[in-house]
Amino acid sequence: MRFYKRMAPVKVLSFDLDDTLYDNVPVMTAAENWLLQALRDDYPESTLLGADNLAAIKRRLIAEQPELAHDVSACRRRVLVEGLRQQGVAEDKAEQLAETFYQGFLAERGKIKVPETTHNVLTTLKEKYRLAVITNGNMPLEHTELAPYFEIVLKAGPDGRMKPAPDLFDRLAEQAGVNHAEILHIGDHIRTDVAGAVHSGCQAVWLNDNGRTEADLQCLPQVALTRLEQLLELL
Repeated sequence: MRFYKRMAPVKVLSFDLDDTLYDNVPVMTAAENWLLQALRDDYPESTLLGADNLAAIKRRLIAEQPELAHDVSACRRRVLVEGLRQQGVAEDKAEQLAETFYQGFLAERGKIKVPETTHNVLTTLKEKYRLAVITNGNMPLEHTELAPYFEIVLKAGPDGRMKPAPDLFDRLAEQAGVNHAEILHIGDHIRTDVAGAVHSGCQAVWLNDNGRTEADLQCLPQVALTRLEQLLELL
């Protein structure tokens, strides 16, 4: 644990999800693999929609519609629709198929494995603080074992632009009825989480559990931790 700035009193703890409360890499890998296999198995005409092809479609759509960059769900739906259309599927049918495949992907996306440490930390902190989620992702939290811990859940897209934009932090302060400085945001990403929180006027904890150096920081958080359970020593 390393302190950089004095902490002010805190009323709300906001958490990033992916790679902060659980390991997101295997989950996303499995979900992406499921999607590609489902496309091949359930709709043979889509066999040309490989990962590279879908990525190219995504880059083009975001260049044409920059707002899609702030909503991963809307973006993935549009990529699937466009990909299917490129394979000769009619627009209405492409949208129907894209939604079916997207919902299947989302179900796989929610198959997270929450470490016991995370449960212990959240259980303890919930007794003293209001807990919230601020995420750029689309993990269906409401269908996971993490759901009962959080009073407020804010996602990029429906609730504003992605971190590090201030939208989600502003919305949390408004919904919780607190000042920005009374929010302590905990996350692993130096730009979206640390810089996003600090530049929005919130306090920040950097979960540096992958050995990054201070030189990587764009601005200083209040504290850097190497393990999530150190929150219980801090708060």
